Amino acid sequence: MEHVNHPLWVFIVFCFSIIYLLIEKFPKTQKASVLYDNAKIALEKISVWTTWLTGLQTASMAAMALLTKDKTCTLTEIQKNNGFFVLLFFGASVILSTWLLSSIPSVQQRLVNSNIPDKANDIYEMPIFSFVPFTLGRFSGLIHTYFLIGMVFYALFIFSLF
Repeated sequence: MEHVNHPLWVFIVFCFSIIYLLIEKFPKTQKASVLYDNAKIALEKISVWTTWLTGLQTASMAAMALLTKDKTCTLTEIQKNNGFFVLLFFGASVILSTWLLSSIPSVQQRLVNSNIPDKANDIYEMPIFSFVPFTLGRFSGLIHTYFLIGMVFYALFIFSLF
């Protein structure tokens, strides 16, 4: 495998992210009617999971750096490429995760406080901010996709070291 064009891949992932977030799903899903309390609990769980996910990815990148601290000159091209893709996808996931975490108060403020289920409380169909068209569901899906791709490259990277 030859050397990877790093700036090109960063550009590709950035463009893919924007296109994915802007394109609506087909067919368009129906909003679910959700109780206010259930929507608040779901936001809490998303917040906790995203925090753990960010910590896990950061720790994995730190472990990767520790494992290669004295080996940077002896890494094969495949190991360097796998390491790059780990950093690319985990990094993208962490950046998107921090944005998602910062949007949770905005989503919570827009919930309808009612004793009856309301379609306005379907948090996955809500924009992450009132002024940003990306829905929480699509944003969360992209974060998890990048995490999973990063995990594949992380496993390939670790296996290649031993």
